[in-house]
Amino acid sequence: MDRQPLKADSDEYLMRRVQQGDESAFSMLVQRHTQSIHAFIYRLCGNRGDAEDITQETFLRLWQRSSQWTPDTVRFTTWIHQIARNLCIDQFRREQSLKRTSSHENTEFADSTIESIEEDAKRQAMRDEIGTLPERQRTAIVLCQVQGWTQQDAAKVLDTSVDGVQALIGRARRTLRASLVKNYE
Repeated sequence: MDRQPLKADSDEYLMRRVQQGDESAFSMLVQRHTQSIHAFIYRLCGNRGDAEDITQETFLRLWQRSSQWTPDTVRFTTWIHQIARNLCIDQFRREQSLKRTSSHENTEFADSTIESIEEDAKRQAMRDEIGTLPERQRTAIVLCQVQGWTQQDAAKVLDTSVDGVQALIGRARRTLRASLVKNYE
């Protein structure tokens, strides 16, 4: 197989350097991907504190398990999102086993208008409803609809087919639509 040389600033090149213990390459990957990984995790778990903790754990795992990444099998961004998703699943399981109830942050709207309060409430309702979806549906919606991933890439993260991702998104949309209609009637 004839391989193209990697660009010196590509994720794959940096990841190969990380596999050799290069801390500066690791730092570049962290800087490059922290925001998108944090946003992905926050959309899955809905809690800023948990999202920050899981984001840090994701990059710690990247460093510790760099040898497990195989460039010919999976793209770097897919691999790191799989790590983040698995950590979110672990967090959900811990919460269930502890039977914690989620609490919503109380935010003061000092100078907000009624319209902005209503918009904030609608956005929060949507986040809350996405949070109630089964994990696979929630992941499919967040990856494809919120983060703009292709269904092919989401299928790799979810370890399913493109048809499977489409089915997950369809079920999630139907559930969200029914729930939001019910809440705003």
